[in-house]
Amino acid sequence: MGELKNVFSWSFSAGDDFDQCRRRHYWKKYGSWGGWNKSASEDTKKAYMLKNMQNRWSLMGHAAEMSIMWMLKEHQKNNNVNSDDAWNQKARPFLTQRWNESTNGLWKQNPKKFCLLSEHYYDKQVDEKKVKQAIAQQIKNCIKQFEETILPRLSDIEINQEVKIITADMPGDVEHFTFEGVKIYAIPDYAYRIGDQIHIHDWKAGKIKIEQHRLQLSLYALWAVVKYQVKLENIFLYIEYLNEAKVFPFQINENDLENVKERVGESIGEMTEYLIEYDREENNPLPIEEWEITSDRSNCFFCNFKELCKTEFSDN
Repeated sequence: MGELKNVFSWSFSAGDDFDQCRRRHYWKKYGSWGGWNKSASEDTKKAYMLKNMQNRWSLMGHAAEMSIMWMLKEHQKNNNVNSDDAWNQKARPFLTQRWNESTNGLWKQNPKKFCLLSEHYYDKQVDEKKVKQAIAQQIKNCIKQFEETILPRLSDIEINQEVKIITADMPGDVEHFTFEGVKIYAIPDYAYRIGDQIHIHDWKAGKIKIEQHRLQLSLYALWAVVKYQVKLENIFLYIEYLNEAKVFPFQINENDLENVKERVGESIGEMTEYLIEYDREENNPLPIEEWEITSDRSNCFFCNFKELCKTEFSDN
């Protein structure tokens, strides 16, 4: 097998990281690269470990989304499972396994394979019993709301109508398309066709953030246009807020699509300025000192990489 290459790419989350803190983007995309190798520097290994670290909110979202997709697939097989089944068979075992991996330090063996929670690593002195109860309650509610308000809307969708979306836990390159010569990662939660139409759903187990999520799904519309040549008027988008049982269906017009393209293009251009000789093909970053730390220190509180910046914090 040839040596892995760190390919220049863009995603909604990468653009958001870059906007919030250039240094965070550096650690995630460049400073952590190769951290899986025993010969890597200690900083690189640490950055790789921190890149793979999760928090309780991402864990909760993963458990909720995994459970509702399991329920949907079971219903497609005519297996009449309910929200209690989804909790007991999928969500609860997943949470227990991941929480134990974190508390038992299994991530020290392989930080990509085993879960590490920032609440454990950074010792935020959270009440674990209270946190576990809150996570369980919200996930149960998300699954229940999906069963009652979303599943009936999707009950007639057949497997052959679904658009295959490659996620990080599947073989192959994660779902993406190419825009202006750049690989753009776009991973909708669920998409299917009805005739010439494509319907794209994204599950949200956390807070309602309409503008941010609308922009994210607008990128998925661009994915459908570029990768599947779907006409814009035939693309239907749905932000599904599971905990609140609210859905925000919308479509975008040509002006909206141009705004998305402009947003992506500008972000790619700004990222390119932090590469040696602006060369995206080589994708070699400028020295770490050139990647500024955010001026808004509130961005640091939930940042995985704050440990690597602590020396510079003390100098300010």
